[in-house]
Amino acid sequence: MTEVTVIGGGIIGVCTALALQREGVSTLLIERGPIGGEATFGNCALLALSEIVPLAKPGVMKKLPGWILNPEGPLAIRPGHLPSALPWLFKFLRNARPHRVAQICHDLGMLTAHAQEDFDEVIEAAQIENIWAENEVLYLYDKKEQYLADRFSWQLRADEGYHTTELEGGALAGVESDVDTDGKFGLIAHGWRSFTDPQRLTRELAQHFTRLGGEILNAEVSYIESVASRSKCVHFTDGAQRDIDKLVIAAGCWASPLLKNIGIRIPLAPLHGYHTDIADSGVSLSRPVLYASGGFVNTPVESGLRIAGTVEIAPLDPEPNFRRAEVLVEKAKRSLFPGLKSTRGSQWIGTRPFMPDTLPVIGPAPGVDNTWLAVGHGQLGITMGPTTGKLVSAMITGRSPVVDLAPYRADRSYV
Repeated sequence: MTEVTVIGGGIIGVCTALALQREGVSTLLIERGPIGGEATFGNCALLALSEIVPLAKPGVMKKLPGWILNPEGPLAIRPGHLPSALPWLFKFLRNARPHRVAQICHDLGMLTAHAQEDFDEVIEAAQIENIWAENEVLYLYDKKEQYLADRFSWQLRADEGYHTTELEGGALAGVESDVDTDGKFGLIAHGWRSFTDPQRLTRELAQHFTRLGGEILNAEVSYIESVASRSKCVHFTDGAQRDIDKLVIAAGCWASPLLKNIGIRIPLAPLHGYHTDIADSGVSLSRPVLYASGGFVNTPVESGLRIAGTVEIAPLDPEPNFRRAEVLVEKAKRSLFPGLKSTRGSQWIGTRPFMPDTLPVIGPAPGVDNTWLAVGHGQLGITMGPTTGKLVSAMITGRSPVVDLAPYRADRSYV
């Protein structure tokens, strides 16, 4: 029998299965759809090492009413979903206190500090080619005053060892010729890189997993059966089932109903993001451009120019509001890319698994002896993939993780 079963074929699940298989642990990976087909498919494609400042930070309370009332704003809440979202929002806002923000930054930074080394290791082992974009990320503000108003966040990053180079005037104008930098203020975020295709990355890591002897099962889990504080077997929607020795749940937002099967409830919320991939944009970038004043990212990917961002709090499988994606493209053309040839492209909505304190859940399932959790990575799933995999593998194989996992426990307070 397979020693470890991993549920979830996004970047977290694939990296966890791969880490185990590389340790010689017989591993089964279960995914209901295409590998890397959910949040992994459409994210901003960033290795966002210093994106450790949570959405909830001082001042967010004043902005929240305006966000709720503006369906095209950077953070929106579907009106009908507000009552059920209130408990999560209450915890989210309590984490905006300065001391909590600083602690969250530190705890996220402890994970992202390993991201580049861990990615280099698996990419080299899997022999994945042409997956990195050329240069580090460029942050852009419309005015330097906006950057100065955000010094709290930048100081928190600096405190965790992440640094930038400030650019303005002629120095900024020469960085990306197709970007309108007139009057703007910019920073190079050192250590930030991007992937040319996050789904291809995940698929090629999964292929490496199978070359090492791992098994991938394309099936949808309907229920996890537990007996005497142990996960016993997984049941599938087609009526089949498979016994479990050890289990890892890495199913993103779809983890919640599976966790309830084994008596675990965590405040995991689906926060939706949008993107538009424009194949023939007429814009050439050598790096991602994170437009801080607009709240979105512009990344050169294999499918073209990806314009992505926004946060929408809505039910797990909402009807897409692609007006949110269109607004980002309009802002990009108006403020960044005067030479943008087309505003039409492939649109996408994806669901990112968020905890109210922005920290992922990585660790043993409380009260379930043979089960581990790897969920809730929010906007940093792609960044934390290999690191999470190595941490889970260490726990299962009896080694000491390189990071103290206490801040990421499932039974923490979340505020």
